[in-house]
Amino acid sequence: MRTLWYILPAVLLAGCATKQPVAIQPPPVAPVAAFVPTKAVETRYDVRGYREAVNPSIRHEAHAVYRRTIVPANAADDTGTVPRTGYAPASHAPLSGDAELAAELATQKAITGELRAMQSSMAETERRMQAQYAQLVRQSAEAAKLREQLEAERGRLRSGVPPAASEPVVANATAATEAKW
Repeated sequence: MRTLWYILPAVLLAGCATKQPVAIQPPPVAPVAAFVPTKAVETRYDVRGYREAVNPSIRHEAHAVYRRTIVPANAADDTGTVPRTGYAPASHAPLSGDAELAAELATQKAITGELRAMQSSMAETERRMQAQYAQLVRQSAEAAKLREQLEAERGRLRSGVPPAASEPVVANATAATEAKW
């Protein structure tokens, strides 16, 4: 067993010390294309003013950015850019004059119908609000009248004046609630 402990590290170290040959292939040489004359074209892009996302306190004013592109020498010279709003999208198909007029009239009729419905709804709402306001005014007048009666009754009780003869005094005490001494 002891000899195994001596041989094992020696075998492991000896195994790590040997080197395997590695085959290295050079990268394949790309074939050289025939020389095509080229020219540089600069395209201008207008960038509007913006704030930096990282630091919003830094603002960049509107300016132009130029992009240099290498194109074949025989390319057309009119490689300028055109704004996207210059052409209608492919999904847009303009109507003929009569169809456009009919569509506009239908739209106007729909809008007019909606406006009339809104007017009638507003008139109904106004009528309900007027009725509610009239009820509120009546209730306020009744509350003021009751408040005046209450104040008059309190004043009369404080002064000790007996109630008027026109108002009958009704005793609320019954035989069961009377105190018996």
